[in-house]
Amino acid sequence: MRRNLIVWILLIISALILYLFSNGSVTLALLVALIAALPVSFAILKLTAGKVELSLTDGGFADDHRVFVLSFKNKGAMPVASVETEAVCKNLRTGESDSFSITRSLGPNKTVEIPIEILPTHAGRYELSLSSPVMRDPLGIWKKKIEFDGNTGVTIMPELFEMNIVQAGVAAMPESDAESAKTRGAVSGDMIDIKEYVPGDPVRNIHWKLSEKLDKPLVRVLGTPVSDQYLILLDNPADIANDPEALDAVASVYASLIQTLRMNDITCYAGWTDPDTGKAVIRRIADDGEAAAAADEYLSVPASMPSAFARISRDMADDRYAHVVIVGSSIPVNIDVLANGCNVTILKYGDWSSFTEGSMTVVGFTAASYKSDTAGIEI
Repeated sequence: MRRNLIVWILLIISALILYLFSNGSVTLALLVALIAALPVSFAILKLTAGKVELSLTDGGFADDHRVFVLSFKNKGAMPVASVETEAVCKNLRTGESDSFSITRSLGPNKTVEIPIEILPTHAGRYELSLSSPVMRDPLGIWKKKIEFDGNTGVTIMPELFEMNIVQAGVAAMPESDAESAKTRGAVSGDMIDIKEYVPGDPVRNIHWKLSEKLDKPLVRVLGTPVSDQYLILLDNPADIANDPEALDAVASVYASLIQTLRMNDITCYAGWTDPDTGKAVIRRIADDGEAAAAADEYLSVPASMPSAFARISRDMADDRYAHVVIVGSSIPVNIDVLANGCNVTILKYGDWSSFTEGSMTVVGFTAASYKSDTAGIEI
């Protein structure tokens, strides 16, 4: 814009010099035309301002490309010299982005549709937005911002596969009879153990007589009923955030586990990090629609975000489940709080090593063999 103005000023100066040396009518007319063009061009911009509307829509798939349609609509009776914008397409999960510079002129009462093709290379929520759309005057000297804050997006699922899970343990028991495998009390609320008090334990559970006798605060550990549901958690694998293939493998295992449960008509709960608050969110998955809505959410979470489950509070772990499954690339530091005494399986990206410690089982998988590595897991 500044360059165009400088060029135009130089043209006016040149025409002025020609007129001063020749003092002819032709050079005078040229000088007047060049000077008058500036306010005329500015007036055209002002008259057409507010007459242009932009919209973004999803055009579906064409071969292996995803097509979005950008529409420029001129609602005015005057032509628009130029509309400029930059379309930015970003994979919210992997952080990958691409941009496209777009410039179009519009005739009176004219609509122009521009297809924007992207090739999704990795799983995630792809969001297409427009960056600083503007109108320009015919001389390209001035510009007017076009108000537009819309965007559109599409969720690209990872490769899904049937995991052939094996149901075992408390998950097969009726919900009314289900109790934690660690619970030795006859019914919910029975005291099953005594442990040293740590910040966050309910004060009402402090065993005052025993604490006074042993001169240290002790609390009762009470038996707690569990549901016959599964809690499937997607941990943020920040250590592999720059490895899209690894992120695809993690997303594939997570989404496939949810799909496999759905294929067996098993309701589960799915959890992930909320990208706005950084806290854990949990959604009930009882049908395919809820599974699709959940995918829109968890595939929008930047993989580089810190794990919400590494700092989950005791209040968020009050609910008990038959089995907690965590898919990620590490073992949460407070896995005992997160598991809350129930069985837990960690599907951990990075190597083939698998082991069991008490009620926790770790199953390793890699990008090259995650289908076979996670086949037949027992939950």
